[in-house]
Amino acid sequence: MNNISHAYIFLGTEEEAAREALKLAQMANCEDNLAPCGFCNSCRKIQNNVHPDVVHIYPESAFIKIEQIRKLILDIAQKPVEGKRKFYILHQAHTMTPQAQNALLKTLEDPFTESTVVLLSSNIKQLIPTVISRCQVRDFSQEEKSSLSIDTRQRIAEILLHTVQTTELYEISTLVKELSERDEKAEEILEFIISLYRDVLVAKTNSSVAVINQDLESIISKFASKLTVKAIIMSLDVAYEQLRAVKSRGNKNLIWYNLLMGLEEVV
Repeated sequence: MNNISHAYIFLGTEEEAAREALKLAQMANCEDNLAPCGFCNSCRKIQNNVHPDVVHIYPESAFIKIEQIRKLILDIAQKPVEGKRKFYILHQAHTMTPQAQNALLKTLEDPFTESTVVLLSSNIKQLIPTVISRCQVRDFSQEEKSSLSIDTRQRIAEILLHTVQTTELYEISTLVKELSERDEKAEEILEFIISLYRDVLVAKTNSSVAVINQDLESIISKFASKLTVKAIIMSLDVAYEQLRAVKSRGNKNLIWYNLLMGLEEVV
């Protein structure tokens, strides 16, 4: 499966993220052409957590420790035992100690072609920026995915870029009004904003991971030149906070105001 990345961050509840991680492992190792079939020997073993090439790593005493990551690093260099691709699924990955994350980073920077690391997390801000930038981030906390037009994405990116360049309250209010009057769902817009800042982080850290919003690379480059890595991570946190507010059916005007003010304040 050449289209499967060497590293992912799956966001959502433990159940949601784990389900998607197993599905990805089944897809890579399925014995049927219609992967994942769910019925072959490999798919069944993965589903039942007994496949030798799908390794689950859980926190020990509330943390994933550097010793666990060192063991992963030693094992990841070995070829798959019976499957096509090895998977290392880190449950509650945000509980990794800083030392464990830095140790894992070396593997993410120089990945092995037959292995994939999947970080399951409900709290991306606990992961260090360089780890995030070297993973493909997928959010499974909602089923509906963004279908925003190119023009809409371009305009929203321009609004965000303008926000980090101005401190004028009246301009922020005008932009809040524009966002509130858009026909698109607030959740879709926020999902796009999160993907945009993730791309900015990739650009800022010179990661080799593919950019999601390739058609916005010029704007992404401008963001990266203006924001520090810390500011980008804080911006992601602001966007996730407002996404949670949307899902709780918060006031739309207040959500956009809090978003833009929050993004302006982290600069």
